[in-house]
Amino acid sequence: MPKVSVIIPTFNRPELIKDSVLSVLNQTYTDLEVIVVDDGVDIRAESVINEIDDKRVKYVQHEVNKGGGAARNTGLKHARGEYIAFLDDDDAWFENKLEIQMKEFEKTGRDVGFCFCAVECDYGNNNKKNTSVSEGVADYHELVLRRFKGFLTVTLIIKKYVFDEVGNFDINFVSHQEPDLMIRVTRKFKGLGVNKPLVYLNMKEGHDHIGSNIVKKISGRKMIIEKYIDEYNTIPKILAKHYFQLALFYRENKDYLNARTYFKKAWFKNIFKLRYILHYLIIINK
Repeated sequence: MPKVSVIIPTFNRPELIKDSVLSVLNQTYTDLEVIVVDDGVDIRAESVINEIDDKRVKYVQHEVNKGGGAARNTGLKHARGEYIAFLDDDDAWFENKLEIQMKEFEKTGRDVGFCFCAVECDYGNNNKKNTSVSEGVADYHELVLRRFKGFLTVTLIIKKYVFDEVGNFDINFVSHQEPDLMIRVTRKFKGLGVNKPLVYLNMKEGHDHIGSNIVKKISGRKMIIEKYIDEYNTIPKILAKHYFQLALFYRENKDYLNARTYFKKAWFKNIFKLRYILHYLIIINK
């Protein structure tokens, strides 16, 4: 039985998936399996995966498009490892990612349920930037509530029993499935941060990265707020921040009515934040 199961959903991008899979198979840590879940219906990745001669790779196909969350859940059903890791079909891992994270993660107790790391963002034209994360074990629940993007799924390794306790990805979300999952995970488990960039993130201009659709961002953020509104009502400053971000999304989408509504909501939750009401006044006549 493999120690780590790596789940890679893919959707109509067979030209990208091979490099992602190879970045896992070329890991210095070798006790793993790769589960590719093909959620595309127009362009299948099967022929590309069949070119990879490695028994650690398993290919699973959806008959209809179900979305990224459902694809990851399918991967979880097939996973045999004690630890679950995720990668997207347009990103890649540095060859020592699993070795570095697992070396520290395997030392932790049952209360530490997940491990994450920093990333290298490639914006093209030799413009690359590394993120940083907090090193060591900590409680990250409020961070996830505050930022939504406390962790990138492609950096995560999660102990499999965590899913038994908190559930899988919520397929009702069209986006924000990851922060929804991590809100539930961080309620019960601490996290381990490794402050090294171990994942390559493709952020080049014109590249259609997962989660880039503004309408889906609006829907996902609203669903998160509604699902956890009781918790957010206890921390109004954080709720105000999310209302403000929703207003910015609506403004970007030229929906000025909803933008004004959420700028006002943000200000009512935190009246000392003058920029909330200033943004409202700027677009009051639009």
